[in-house]
Amino acid sequence: MKTFLAFLFFILSVNSYAQQLTVSPEVKKGMDRIDTNRIHAVIEYLADDRLKGRKPGTEGYKLAADYIVENFKKIGLLPAGDKDSYFQSLILRKAIIDPASFKAEWKDKNGTTELYSKSDIQFIPHPLKTEINISAPLVFAGYGTEIPGGYSDYKGIDVKGKIVVVLRGTPPGLQSTLAAHFNRAGSKMVTAFKKGAVGLIIANPVPTSSPATATANFPSLTVSLNPEKTVVYGSGATGDLALTANMSLKGLNFLFTASEKNFDQVFAELKSGNSQSFDLNGDLTVSYKNSYEDIVGYNIIGKIEGTDKKLKNEYVVHSAHLDHIGIGRPVNGDSIYNGAHDNASGVASLLEIARLYKEKGIAPKRSILIAMVTSEEAGLVGSHYFASNPTVPITSIVADVNTDMPTFIAPLLSIVPLGAEHSSLMKNVQFAASYLKLDIEPDPEPSENRFVRSDQYSFVMQGIPALNIKYGNKTNTPGFDLGAFIKNWRAKYYHQPADGIDGIFYYPAAITYVQLNFLISYSIAQTTKRPTWNPGDLFGK
Repeated sequence: MKTFLAFLFFILSVNSYAQQLTVSPEVKKGMDRIDTNRIHAVIEYLADDRLKGRKPGTEGYKLAADYIVENFKKIGLLPAGDKDSYFQSLILRKAIIDPASFKAEWKDKNGTTELYSKSDIQFIPHPLKTEINISAPLVFAGYGTEIPGGYSDYKGIDVKGKIVVVLRGTPPGLQSTLAAHFNRAGSKMVTAFKKGAVGLIIANPVPTSSPATATANFPSLTVSLNPEKTVVYGSGATGDLALTANMSLKGLNFLFTASEKNFDQVFAELKSGNSQSFDLNGDLTVSYKNSYEDIVGYNIIGKIEGTDKKLKNEYVVHSAHLDHIGIGRPVNGDSIYNGAHDNASGVASLLEIARLYKEKGIAPKRSILIAMVTSEEAGLVGSHYFASNPTVPITSIVADVNTDMPTFIAPLLSIVPLGAEHSSLMKNVQFAASYLKLDIEPDPEPSENRFVRSDQYSFVMQGIPALNIKYGNKTNTPGFDLGAFIKNWRAKYYHQPADGIDGIFYYPAAITYVQLNFLISYSIAQTTKRPTWNPGDLFGK
């Protein structure tokens, strides 16, 4: 309730800001001409079986990329990639463990045990090292969370040179976006590394019949690299730790044996907000070899130049991921995962926003970057690379407005602006929503961790205010449970071959969504003061 009241207070406090901004007749005229036939045509092309799911490194992704460049040229976007082109190239690396080389032994007062089995532990390949040989003590550190100036799971424990075992999840009481951030594997990895650990094992605190995060015993890992192949980009790996792994509750209980701790009691303390850390009184020895497959990937970036002599050197980014997951497990005889909603619809929205700026003569004061990024499905890989290595000075990027799976399946009457509550971007959202008569809601599904699962998070982690608009639950049909409808729809279509052009589409919602995201970016571009983080906000630090 406190979180909701704080959210409501913040919404009310920005009403005065919304009153200061206006929509000119020219802007309104342009917004009234958004073309749903064109949106449909883009989705239809990108979700066609011929593109085979747009997986990076395939001919299908190349066709999609060429199609985007062709549209950029038709619209009149300037090249904003590498060397006066539309492309920003990056190395995409797929890392794979050689199972035959793998060995993991746990040694405690009871002797030495072969640790590896399907239900116990699942090691993640290292993105930079071809061979891993490590032997180190294990320590337990709660959720592996450390909040500056507040809660810490590392109190009273020295983890230098050790492998840290932590739980999936976060301490109770965190705002949904902060909980999503601290629950992210990459956040736990960074914290462990900064504390001096050499490895991290993330354990599932609830029983499962399969490994903690994947069905494969030795999952692959996809990241992007700098040209020298020394720096890793992607949300799920840092390259700093020598060892990372996932573990089941069964394996965790086994490790607790030598520490003489009862996991149920420890977990109960953690759920009450009391940090728990202690030695597990044993050593883990792991060795294995990695192999790599490197390909060249592409982000595609176009520019709309601003008109203000000073502000045109600053940029508002519109981002959307072009990729999907390609060909996979057949469902009802179909193995092509077309990604019509995820994220051909988002790409189509961005192209329509670009046309709105260029073809309707709506000139922004700040410049606008339209960024179609790659490998989002592999862990925000393309956006992480771009946000870390932008093709314009990073200090000149003032905000990112991301579009991921806008979900045009019902009238859009309310929105959830993920991430906006951390910065002055909420004022821009309020302005746009007020004009379009949309309600603003808090995140209805905080357990889904949606804030860290889309490309705006890559910009947030570089200190750039960013947001991603998701659908709310408001409906104009009495007795209709939109939330339940969306959950059922998602179960059938999300990351499934059913997500094709012949699925459910309600194109009037696409008009509203394009107008909304356009007004957000336009209001940022027209406001002299650049967006700022809220005072004391964690992401602002």
